[in-house]
Amino acid sequence: MFEAKEIVPLNNDWITVVFFTILVLLVVLKVLYKERLFHISTLFLSKKYLLIYFNKEKAKSTQVFYILLFLVRLLVVSLILFLASNYISVLKASLTLKSFTSIFVVLTVYFGLRYVIGLFLAFIFDLKNEHAKILYDKVSYFNTLILWVLPLLLISAYSYNHREILLKVTFAFFIFLLIVRYTLILINNKNLIFNHLFYFILYLCALEIAPLIIILKLSI
Repeated sequence: MFEAKEIVPLNNDWITVVFFTILVLLVVLKVLYKERLFHISTLFLSKKYLLIYFNKEKAKSTQVFYILLFLVRLLVVSLILFLASNYISVLKASLTLKSFTSIFVVLTVYFGLRYVIGLFLAFIFDLKNEHAKILYDKVSYFNTLILWVLPLLLISAYSYNHREILLKVTFAFFIFLLIVRYTLILINNKNLIFNHLFYFILYLCALEIAPLIIILKLSI
């Protein structure tokens, strides 16, 4: 999966600051939303979170919960891409805090584009409620995925003797959970999707493909 030639040593000083920030955010979440955080961390095993909290999303306290988890998500995914690039020869020359920041900014723009395009499509097709349900499931499962991947990512970042194989395992686990996420979303919303098949085909192309192409074009 990765080329492990001439691996560039990582500067763990700022990486430690990033991990510390992630852990601080999670501690705040645990203090303020202990029960909710537990339910979302077990979402792959039980749909209880989806059933309990969907109708509570308009509360201001809930918005804080998702903002904090969004920051955790951005930091974790940015670290995954950054550490993976340490084993890809075409990117290994730019493994610095600056390159991590660039990845973070690109991801922020990417998620922002996806959100705006999703709202636009939901408005055009008059499917605001359906869009809200799909978006809720997608975000919830992705947050669960991040919480599951984080321990492996932490081990990978600070392992020196087996960093390559641990990173491969982390990346493979990340991809596996993404597949599980999409599968569960399809299963949970199969009736909704089949009833609006054209919309969801367009939704998939616009939100999963188009923003990525735009970001890649801007990055090259």
